[in-house]
Amino acid sequence: MDDLDLAIYKVVHDFPGGAPKLAPLVGMNAGTLSNKADPGMDSHQLTVRQAVAISHATKDARILHAQARALGFVCIPCGDYSGLSDLELLDSYAEWHAEIGQTAQAVRDAIADRRISAEEVRKVRRELYEDMARGFEFLARLESLQE
Repeated sequence: MDDLDLAIYKVVHDFPGGAPKLAPLVGMNAGTLSNKADPGMDSHQLTVRQAVAISHATKDARILHAQARALGFVCIPCGDYSGLSDLELLDSYAEWHAEIGQTAQAVRDAIADRRISAEEVRKVRRELYEDMARGFEFLARLESLQE
């Protein structure tokens, strides 16, 4: 199971009530959605539009992030930061650096035994992407304050 298959599966099954509750929100039959979310069902695949509908309904961007990683890209959320206060900007800066600290700890944990597993690489990658997202969020917040 690759990252994209895992993201699709988890987004559908982590939704409260799973596929049966999510399916009507995205215009699908629960069985069809379950099959499309099952990595073992090669005959049932999500369309891009269905993936977008699922992401909107669940408010979960894991499928998008997995697609971006598969293509060598990173997704950065775009927010509306108009009317931002200095304190909120400072908080955003502190959150970004706290995220960098989590990445440093993930790297430290990964190299502690002098062997790096695939799961450890995934964790470092995930933390690094979160760093980048926080950094770009900080930049967007800063840009909202420019005159």
